[in-house]
Amino acid sequence: MQEIKSIIFDFDGTLADTWPVMYQACAGVFQRHDNREVSIEDIYTMAGPTELQIIERHLANREQVETAINEFLADYEQHHEELVERNVAIAQMLSTLRQAGFGVALFTGKSRRTLDISLDKLGWDVGFDKIVTGDDVQKRKPSAEGIHQILSALGWAREQTIFVGDSNDDMQAGEEAGVRTFAAQWMAVVQDKHYRIQPERIFDSAEEFQQFVMERLTSG
Repeated sequence: MQEIKSIIFDFDGTLADTWPVMYQACAGVFQRHDNREVSIEDIYTMAGPTELQIIERHLANREQVETAINEFLADYEQHHEELVERNVAIAQMLSTLRQAGFGVALFTGKSRRTLDISLDKLGWDVGFDKIVTGDDVQKRKPSAEGIHQILSALGWAREQTIFVGDSNDDMQAGEEAGVRTFAAQWMAVVQDKHYRIQPERIFDSAEEFQQFVMERLTSG
């Protein structure tokens, strides 16, 4: 049984179902400043850069970019509690993994500003060993740059570290990094349900994933 000591998680769609609040806040600024209706599929297509970079790159009304970004952040914070569930199973899983001694890190394409809002609103009692956001990398997912940063900074052994995400970009980043990669499909909204690069395993619940890694914990 292959040992696992450290876990790197994606955030959106993996640890928190933030797509509803991201979409509402994004759609609002495009409607107000470009008079443009965008669908959640449009946001998926634009995804990769951070939410703030999406607005910066795609808003046609260039004079309103800074205003639109500030409005997005305000809407994201204002509606977070209403639209993002405080998933008890996820909170329990993270707490259990931490107490068991696993290393836990976060690699997300979110901006640092939106991630900070989400972490504050979710109120998890979890200290991540390292967090890498879309603001911290030169190359966004599917590049494995963020995973490499975490492994290098923390000295984690590649063969004892796994990466967990929900998207095709996550699967590709994990493969590029040379770490075992797993798919989380336990959220109501999952970015991708079918993968070009197959994960080692797909989990339908956080409880199932927790049991899997607890059975592979090494004390060494």
